[in-house]
Amino acid sequence: MPRFTASPGFKDRPVLFIDLEMTGLDASKHEIIEIAALLTRPPHFDIINSYYTKVSPKHIATADSQALEIVGYSPKLWQDAISLRQALLELSQFAPDCILAGWSVQNEWNFLIHALESEKLPYFFDDKMLEVWSLAYAKFYQSTELERLNLANVSKLLNISVDRHKPDSDIQATYEIFKKLITI
Repeated sequence: MPRFTASPGFKDRPVLFIDLEMTGLDASKHEIIEIAALLTRPPHFDIINSYYTKVSPKHIATADSQALEIVGYSPKLWQDAISLRQALLELSQFAPDCILAGWSVQNEWNFLIHALESEKLPYFFDDKMLEVWSLAYAKFYQSTELERLNLANVSKLLNISVDRHKPDSDIQATYEIFKKLITI
């Protein structure tokens, strides 16, 4: 599990809003194929940098065809993709000692842990995460305006544009929801 011994306290850590697209939902057999991230700095969580890349799958044969369809994967669109190792190295340099944040960031956490371990790379993030879904749950639990608590519905409720399963759009919407929820 990620843990830093000589790193900054939680108030001084950057917060990395991250969204991954994968070839399926099982981290033991599916792969990360797209990464979008927004690096923010507390206390106002202003965006200080952004990151986006497509990642070349090594084992496309194990992919879930429905996941590939949702993501819009095609060999042509991924022809300039980088290796998973390169993406992880870039991400770790982009956001060292960060706290991961996302809509339902546990899935990203699981895939990142698996990827870092398979590439024998150190963790670059803290052992805690910030889940925006949980904030939305706390805020809208009593609401009758939402039948289902998901990114699309909360984005619509808060007048935030989102193009689902496009990681750069998903993470931007997640970040904007977070900003609205912490100031409401």
